[in-house]
Amino acid sequence: MQIRFSLLVLVFLCSGQLLFSQEAKPEIVLTDADWTKYAQLEVLTSNFLAQKEEELKTWIKAKKELGGGARFNKIKSVWGNAKKEIGIELTEKERLAYQEYLRFQDSMQKMVVEFKAELIRDEKTLGVELFEHISKATRDNPSLKEKLIQEVARIKKKAK
Repeated sequence: MQIRFSLLVLVFLCSGQLLFSQEAKPEIVLTDADWTKYAQLEVLTSNFLAQKEEELKTWIKAKKELGGGARFNKIKSVWGNAKKEIGIELTEKERLAYQEYLRFQDSMQKMVVEFKAELIRDEKTLGVELFEHISKATRDNPSLKEKLIQEVARIKKKAK
């Protein structure tokens, strides 16, 4: 009987401590300024991505071995399917040029990821802690995602 009572007291104390530890954490309140900072990060990343996409298009146009836009699109549509590659008479030069394109595209994607990561790490731009709070908030409450989308649109419109 005494053991049961001791266990009951122990459980009661532990549950009380858990409640207390949960209460000790202050609730994070995200301000409009926080949402604007996050939206600005998204706009900066979007602009950087558009710039890199333009560089990639320019690179494709300049790469004579890819045979221009129409031929490039044809190569892209059959890439990885040996029968279809034979069907369009893919040359070794084109194959090597397309592999180079894939490496270039991959490097561009890595640049965009690194660019966004640097913005997130920069406390003046956003900061990791604020990024995590807003990411969690938008995951937990889809209506907040819409708020973010509207803020991004507002910033883009204002920049025009």
